[in-house]
Amino acid sequence: MCGRYENASSNEELQELFESYAGTLEIAYDLSDILKEENIAPTNRVKVIVCEEGKFLLKVMKWGIRSKIFDPSRLTKGLDPNIEKDIFNSKIETVSKSAKWKKLFAGSRCLFPMTAFYEWVPSGGRKIPQRISLDKEKIFFAGGIFTDKDIKGEVSSSIITCEPNKFMKKVHNRMPALITPEDAGSFLEDNDAALQLCSPLDDSEKMKIGKAEI
Repeated sequence: MCGRYENASSNEELQELFESYAGTLEIAYDLSDILKEENIAPTNRVKVIVCEEGKFLLKVMKWGIRSKIFDPSRLTKGLDPNIEKDIFNSKIETVSKSAKWKKLFAGSRCLFPMTAFYEWVPSGGRKIPQRISLDKEKIFFAGGIFTDKDIKGEVSSSIITCEPNKFMKKVHNRMPALITPEDAGSFLEDNDAALQLCSPLDDSEKMKIGKAEI
């Protein structure tokens, strides 16, 4: 799962990193937009990288694809099981099989730039936020999907999650599908490569964890 994250990278840092591996990254959003850098949450407007007509673009869109879902747990409470919900995490197991999400994965992938993500770990009867990052990469990415028009008519996006690697198993039973800068271009341009990359981060990639000051 990934319910909060951090993106403290500047556009210049992001461009320099991305262009060293994938190609020119154009800024394609209103620079007057004020965006959060820490404790970024679902429904916030966030930066994502997309590939459109062969160009890599840094855009801004809502985090969370508004969708109609069926929630059987509501039936036992006498509530309507058909509800609307912002889908901010999308399991790769669902994305690779469900017709709706499979279509988005095939034609509307994106990357969420990150400098860290957060998970809450039980401790002393409370849940303490932990900041998780990569040891060798100041900036990395989470694979995602987006739509130009969800059921509310908004351009919105969702982070893809997968099974955890050995490091993350101690923290949570899911993790974002983390993409290193070297693989960023392949994720956006190659369907087969993208599917393979939506897997637990290789255990050789050292990760760090520490109490989050948020």
